[in-house]
Amino acid sequence: MQLILLAVFIAGACYFTLVPRYLDAFTVAFFSAAIYFLPGLVGYTLSPATPDMPIKLPVEMDPEAIGIMIAVLTSIVLGGVAWDQASRNWGAPGWRLEEARPASSIALLLALAGLLMDSVESGGAIFAPDKRVVIDVVGRGHIIWEMGASVAAVLAFRYRQRGTLLIAAVLLLLDMWIGFRYAFALTLVTIMWMWLQRQRPFRLAAMRMKYLLIVLLGGLVIISYQNLKEPVRTGDWTEVVRRTTSPLWYFNGILTSEPFTTQTVMNEIVRRDFRTGSEHLWAATQHLLLFSPSLDAETVRFNDLYQPALFPIVDHGLANNIWAQMWSAGGWPALCVFLVVFVSFLGLGSWLIRSPDPGLQAGATLLFAYWAFYIHRNELLVQVGFEKQILLVWALCTVGGILVCRAVRTRSAAGPGLLP
Repeated sequence: MQLILLAVFIAGACYFTLVPRYLDAFTVAFFSAAIYFLPGLVGYTLSPATPDMPIKLPVEMDPEAIGIMIAVLTSIVLGGVAWDQASRNWGAPGWRLEEARPASSIALLLALAGLLMDSVESGGAIFAPDKRVVIDVVGRGHIIWEMGASVAAVLAFRYRQRGTLLIAAVLLLLDMWIGFRYAFALTLVTIMWMWLQRQRPFRLAAMRMKYLLIVLLGGLVIISYQNLKEPVRTGDWTEVVRRTTSPLWYFNGILTSEPFTTQTVMNEIVRRDFRTGSEHLWAATQHLLLFSPSLDAETVRFNDLYQPALFPIVDHGLANNIWAQMWSAGGWPALCVFLVVFVSFLGLGSWLIRSPDPGLQAGATLLFAYWAFYIHRNELLVQVGFEKQILLVWALCTVGGILVCRAVRTRSAAGPGLLP
């Protein structure tokens, strides 16, 4: 099975790098899956650390777990081929929003408000050195902070507003410093995606080496910070220098990175034939509604079902795995149905990100970066929550930006002597 997965990866990599095509959601999804399925390619994953065994030990990958990886990668590749054929003569979306350049500033103000809200409500505990303390005290202000900063950054990049982009980046770095990497990572993915995008199909392999090196450097920073956050937060700069100047530290960091924890979840679920009902899937669909928690929507987390049963002595939360979730809820039929949904939304995203409208393109790229890249380590409920939060913040800031521009135009048209 491992050789089949390797063959699918090589075939997909050749297609997405050698065939002239847009840098679309299928491309991002494929290389993200390749990163998260690295344990399948090397044949092992790692057991999670526990109080009794703080060292992560290698665990052989189950053949059926590798089979799930093969199904996901194959679906992305075939979906990309089918999309290229179906959309060959399609134009870019013709919608254009009104001028909304102030949207990035509104998003930045939201982020600052969220930071202030979380700081006050927690009494400053969000800056505690122990992430477990931080997780217990963060609230809705943290969501506003993260999503506001992400939306501000991608809009500022697209509108070329350097000052706003710099402040948003600082807010995202601060979020990463207190223990949360994903907002910074997905914002970086989104900005790089827009930066590398071209108006016409092109060969990814023909791109200049400097672009590839910058992308690889960005990925290495995100992966490496996981093993660097403790000395950074405690101010042990001697240890930071020691680690970052050791090539072996980077190599070990890759081979013990998040994918090896994420795929441990799927490996154990498949190996031990852990089955659930569909309640956690139904709960996730309820959260498609706005303000669903306030409407008493159910919150059935897949993590709350598998972790106590399969990892009872692990004293920290484990990453999720949406492919394991589908397999556990309904076996291969449920997995295949969700793959169709996943690939269909990749097609929608591939079309929307070609929009000539800068605000719409930036919002769509961020939205589908989460769908194409980050879905591999989430459960459905969390993924739905992320997509909804991005859409709400982007829409609110865009409408606000349009209204500000309208007010400015109205005042300008009225003349200085006609308005107080």
